[in-house]
Amino acid sequence: MVTRKHKFNNYTLDPIPKELWREAKSLPETKLGFCDECGFYHVDPYPSEDYLTDFYTSYEMPTPQQNLSETARLLAKNIDIKSKVIDVGCGDGSFLLEMNKLGFENLVGLDQSPGIERAMKLGFGDFSRKNLWEFLAESEESGGTNADAIVMVNVLEHVAEPLDLLERFYNIMPKDSLLTIAVPNDFSPLQNAFLKVKGHLPWFVHVPDHLNYFDFGTLKHALSASGFELIDQQALFPLELFLLQDLDYVKNPELGPIAHQRRVMFEDNMKAAGMTDVLDKFYEALAAGGFGRDAMVVARKK
Repeated sequence: MVTRKHKFNNYTLDPIPKELWREAKSLPETKLGFCDECGFYHVDPYPSEDYLTDFYTSYEMPTPQQNLSETARLLAKNIDIKSKVIDVGCGDGSFLLEMNKLGFENLVGLDQSPGIERAMKLGFGDFSRKNLWEFLAESEESGGTNADAIVMVNVLEHVAEPLDLLERFYNIMPKDSLLTIAVPNDFSPLQNAFLKVKGHLPWFVHVPDHLNYFDFGTLKHALSASGFELIDQQALFPLELFLLQDLDYVKNPELGPIAHQRRVMFEDNMKAAGMTDVLDKFYEALAAGGFGRDAMVVARKK
């Protein structure tokens, strides 16, 4: 594969300070900035393959992934109930569990983390210990995959050279099949406002697990550059609203559970009112403006 070129006019973090390296040996020469060639923020240089392999051997999401039901509903409204869905990087199978609750049965999950052992005990679907590179290599060797939809929830921010990854997925997927991606919505307008007011370090930078930082616009650009057409999108609750109201859980981490519980209460009350459809429309409206803590998109292979 041709080595991809990178161009940075300046760096947001030069270097990335030690306090933003999470449970891993810091690489002191690593910087973070907006790459004009790629069209999104990422680290420079990317860590070596050996470094990342060693890190991910024992890596698991530090907290349960939230809002997977929202991501599942977003995909479900764009595919047939009989569709084959492959979740690459499925963790403990929580996303596919939400799809199963919606009536989907042809479900496949792949992961190399310890969570896959729990996924295998869920009692539905086909789960296997396999990383995305093994899945891609096998699919390329066999001439492609027959999946109707491939899902990557909190995956794209973790990999070196994500444009290469998207292009490889494009090459193995059937025409008109769907790619569903969820990533943190980083360097978003509300985050930038809070950083300007408070002067904190960008608290959402997590290295080495998060190497890339997308927002709605840069994610759409990456997908388009790789041959996909964006057909649907939603945001998740903009937790930065609490920060801008001085519930500063960055400075005072003990406030984090309060912000989390308020978000949960909002969503639970909307669902209890029988207004899940309104909740989804609200998150669609946020996505249109680039707001929300996470970006969830569905794209079609053209």
